[in-house]
Amino acid sequence: MATSALAADAVPVRAPAATPDVGDFSVVATRLVEAACLARDGDCEAAKAQIARAMALLRGEPSSIPESPRPLKGGAREVVHGALVAWKKRRLIAYIDAHLTEPVRVADLAQLLDLSESYFNRAFRSTFQTSAHEYLTRRRIEVAQSLMLRTREPLCSIALRCGLSDQSHFTRVFRRIVGETPWAWRRSRLAEFEDWSTGVSRRALPQHGVSAG
Repeated sequence: MATSALAADAVPVRAPAATPDVGDFSVVATRLVEAACLARDGDCEAAKAQIARAMALLRGEPSSIPESPRPLKGGAREVVHGALVAWKKRRLIAYIDAHLTEPVRVADLAQLLDLSESYFNRAFRSTFQTSAHEYLTRRRIEVAQSLMLRTREPLCSIALRCGLSDQSHFTRVFRRIVGETPWAWRRSRLAEFEDWSTGVSRRALPQHGVSAG
């Protein structure tokens, strides 16, 4: 039994490279709008972190970067002892994103990767630099931010779509993670995006000079 388990773990099925879907691109846009707002407010480090998250999404790695990425010396990729191997990490991310509207238990995630809960918790933290519960919560808020920018859905509906029990719960979690209420965030980011879109449209219009007669 041990031999077969090791064999199954040693020869994973190679998954094709992930391709961002429309939802991912909307989250990318959300991250870039957030980066622009942070840069405008003078918080360059936080803006860089948001851009890094957007780049990770475009590479097909949704939410794989912690909120405060640690710089790597010499630009080399960091290898974390005890972290999940790449194919398990991809499988886990895909499962979480597919079940955001449902209750997701640590036991289910551990079973998905055929790991004990204690080992899974250690491996998850080594991989994502946060707990599975916090990662899942932040991913739900990230998707909620995307819906808030690209739809006119009320906040109560967005809360349910992201697996949060109600608008009150959504507001508490959103304020803890983002630092402001969902209503205030949505209003300011939509205004920022509309100002940016208007500026781009004006610059794209041809300038008709008046010729001398």
